[in-house]
Amino acid sequence: MIVFGLLPQMRNCRALSLLSRHSTLAILLAVAVLGGVAAAPPRASAQEIIATVNGQPITDLDLSQREKLMRVLHLPPTREAAMQSLIDDALENQETSQFQIKPDEAQIGQEMMRTAKKLKVAPQLFFEELQKSGASDSHVKDHFSAQLAFFSLVQAFHKGVEASESQVDAELAKEGGKASVTQYRLRQVIFVIPIEIAKDQAAIMSRVGAAQQLRARFTDCDSGLPLARAMDNVAVRDEITRDSLELGEQLKQLLDKTPTGHLTPPSRSPEGIEMIAVCGKSAATDDTTIRAQISQNILADEIEADMQRRLQDLRSRAVIVKTKN
Repeated sequence: MIVFGLLPQMRNCRALSLLSRHSTLAILLAVAVLGGVAAAPPRASAQEIIATVNGQPITDLDLSQREKLMRVLHLPPTREAAMQSLIDDALENQETSQFQIKPDEAQIGQEMMRTAKKLKVAPQLFFEELQKSGASDSHVKDHFSAQLAFFSLVQAFHKGVEASESQVDAELAKEGGKASVTQYRLRQVIFVIPIEIAKDQAAIMSRVGAAQQLRARFTDCDSGLPLARAMDNVAVRDEITRDSLELGEQLKQLLDKTPTGHLTPPSRSPEGIEMIAVCGKSAATDDTTIRAQISQNILADEIEADMQRRLQDLRSRAVIVKTKN
């Protein structure tokens, strides 16, 4: 089971690996959480079948588990809503099984990240809520697997489809013809923790103190980066440039709060104690990124609407028998 004390570092880890690996780290942590959700409850007592979907049974235990998960998903945790959610999962699985679509754990982790973003919840908080919900790991994985498989199937039907220029222009017009995109120039500063002191809490806190001292003296990148390079076991990574649209909301807020020429607060990562030097912020002049993002959002909305249409059609043709209300 994952040590959930690592989860609060997740967003910073994604940020500080900047960002060539930020998606990979996030997905790996999400996958790790799949093993950290509450263990399945004992099944000593017989389960009662309360419904069937095209012959596939739904039990009272399934319903209890789904009610717990619904709370984390910010959905009404009522018996009827939970039953409808389970029916949807069954229909989605039956449909995607015909095409042999079976997401792996990395893909399921990515779907969990996507859901957290839709709910506007920090991923680490979302994972902690899943852990505390009481829903078993298998129930959580089965739900996100069904959701992702069906999304992948519908997405395949939209392969090659793109939003039109007029659609993108219409969305831009809602922003007054332009959208605000900030471009950041960033440097990663790492206080390396050697293997021999990796478990020495006093030594680690000493490294944190050294990082805080550098942060206090760091007032611009021209003078601050040489200070960092002169320190023992400190690495300064090459500068990278990122647009705000490429960043998670928490990282964007962190960079916005950090004055130009200063360092973000230290955070622990697998590489050591890490900070980001914000060496520049400016308004992006090229609208290519924002137009691409708008196009992706339009297509995602169309896929979501098509999913609901297809699911409604599956419901209308299914044989659903509720043996107990």
